[in-house]
Amino acid sequence: METMKCITVLDFETGKVHQYEVMRQEGWNPDSESIEDFLNSVGHNVNNCEWMVHSDHQVISRDAEWKRFPITK
Repeated sequence: METMKCITVLDFETGKVHQYEVMRQEGWNPDSESIEDFLNSVGHNVNNCEWMVHSDHQVISRDAEWKRFPITK
């Protein structure tokens, strides 16, 4: 049985977040070297990225308002 996994990449060179859905054979646990080979093959410089593997493709995006707290002495 094949399962879908996602690789999410925070690419500091482009300033963008990329997400790839990849098919995995059941029981296959991707290692860092094979993932970095894949990321290189699609154009990322892995020396300037952070990445993670996860099981769903949900991206949570929120607006936030900066609130300054009063300085207390």
